[in-house]
Amino acid sequence: MKTLTQAVRLGVLILAVGGSFCQQAAAAPFCISNQVIAPLCIYYDAQECQQEANRQGAECSANPTELRLTRGVGQYCVVTSGQVSVCAYADNRTCALDAARQHGACVIAPQIAPAATPDPYSTTVGQ
Repeated sequence: MKTLTQAVRLGVLILAVGGSFCQQAAAAPFCISNQVIAPLCIYYDAQECQQEANRQGAECSANPTELRLTRGVGQYCVVTSGQVSVCAYADNRTCALDAARQHGACVIAPQIAPAATPDPYSTTVGQ
């Protein structure tokens, strides 16, 4: 009986230690960083990442190895914890407001569409 108890304890210990290593090996989809903090990709919840970034004067960003943002025309993207992104925001303020409403994060778009002057001779008048 004593040997069985020891084996069970050893098994629990191996699972606990092994589980913590697996958790550290997998990078989270959201990171915070600033001029002092190197990208720290430990956030699985977009809203939590945004709140912590605001608290530390940092930025919440999408981890490019874990999360692909959909291309859009905006300079900012709203990203949710379900890893849905909309990159259609021209300014950070509007993006941040929508991100708060959706319990997500406002991140800088990875590929910013170039700003072009509308063509006055176009049939769509630059739209």
